[in-house]
Amino acid sequence: MTPKRICALAAVSAAIVLAASCSSPSSSSSNSTGGSSPSASGGSASPAATGASASPTLSGSGARCVTSDAKGHCGPYPYAEITGSSGGDTYVLNNMWAPNSGTTQKLTAAGPGSWTVTANAGPAGNTAVQTYPDTQQLYTRTDNTPDPLSGFHSIISSFTETMPTVGGMSAEAAYDIWAGQSSSTNYADEIMIWNDQINRGTCGGATVRATASFGGSNGVPVQNWTLCDYHGSELIWYLTNSNERTGTVDVLAMLTWLETHHYLPAGTGLNQIDYGFEICATPGPQTFTVSQFSIKSS
Repeated sequence: MTPKRICALAAVSAAIVLAASCSSPSSSSSNSTGGSSPSASGGSASPAATGASASPTLSGSGARCVTSDAKGHCGPYPYAEITGSSGGDTYVLNNMWAPNSGTTQKLTAAGPGSWTVTANAGPAGNTAVQTYPDTQQLYTRTDNTPDPLSGFHSIISSFTETMPTVGGMSAEAAYDIWAGQSSSTNYADEIMIWNDQINRGTCGGATVRATASFGGSNGVPVQNWTLCDYHGSELIWYLTNSNERTGTVDVLAMLTWLETHHYLPAGTGLNQIDYGFEICATPGPQTFTVSQFSIKSS
């Protein structure tokens, strides 16, 4: 596996400004559904967030980072639970990329696997994604090309999260993965993996294309997944029969299946893996938590 770019975040990842319907995900081009686009490079960033303050620990040891800034971020972090995390390519983002007037959100992070967001995303029943608070891991290489999937033997990720289920909620917990084939196609392809959703329907109203089973090795349970396609611009895997708040997924198998079945171009590589919550609506302030997160690759 080739070396990854150390990408110091001088600001937050560029905000994605096109509101995405919860019943019909928006197109992913220069703007896209709730995901985080490439991080700014150059400069240096402290472990505190943009617009953040340090305070006692959330869990474990180390300073707690708090920010309510729409573009606030925490990190970079050296994070042992993500293979290859260098201390310059792992962040937690508040990522309020399309908030309605009056929407507020506060991120409190002890690290990439221990953070909470309290969101007040009105009005209740709103059908556009407003924010995507997330853990972000960068994979783009030092030559500004995606890290090829063919260079990995495995990419296994696990998570534990909690999300409110009260009336008027619309949100999901999900991976948002960005991929390309060369420096000219960095971030050209967006793939989401939804593990837990409330009032999002069948992958937000996108077209169902296929079903597949993944798992059976590396501690990943065998599960059935449904693939949805939004006009060829965004691919969404979601658990066919259930939601789960703690689990393990074979990210490499899910991506290589897409490449083998021509949903992704040959020679696809990783630019970024994010994990967090796409939040459309909350009935007043609600708290979302990631209490464990890892990406183990070889």
